[in-house]
Amino acid sequence: MSIFGTVLGIVIIAALICWIVGYNALIKFLQWVEESWAQIETQLNRRVQAVPSLIDIAQPYAKQEQHTLEKIVELRSSLTSPNTSRREQLQINEELTKNLHILFAVKEEHPELHQHEEFQQLEDDLKDTEEKIHRFVLIYNNTVQKYNTKIHSMPVNFVADIHSFQERQQLNVPDGASKDVKLSS
Repeated sequence: MSIFGTVLGIVIIAALICWIVGYNALIKFLQWVEESWAQIETQLNRRVQAVPSLIDIAQPYAKQEQHTLEKIVELRSSLTSPNTSRREQLQINEELTKNLHILFAVKEEHPELHQHEEFQQLEDDLKDTEEKIHRFVLIYNNTVQKYNTKIHSMPVNFVADIHSFQERQQLNVPDGASKDVKLSS
């Protein structure tokens, strides 16, 4: 066997190992991106499930806010639509939060609603869910950034191009989001 044959064999084996390691790394990062989205989706679903109970409790007190209640139901339906993109889901969620602000303001006008335990529990749950959504969006964006960096890094970018790994878009952090997310005044 010649030196050229040995060197060529080593180069081919090294390239094959780099290929396998790069592909596996991309799969791992892509899985992390999807797991991050699953956390957001879980919280969005939790929120969607809480809305009907909240409306049932608030409806007798919020007669002047019937339009808000209808809008919340409409947004809830849009949020669960299978044709809604991730970015659109977060925009709908932000609009839902704004309408929940209006609904929670009704509590101030009706002392009996203010003391309603289930309403208060739902409000707290929705506040907690909104904080988790914000936190998970930040985690998702961080994971997407790492994945996108991996796609563009040498030599993994060759593997990504050949196997059609596409760059993922980061999500917008909701406008009103901060460390202390508030749904009611």
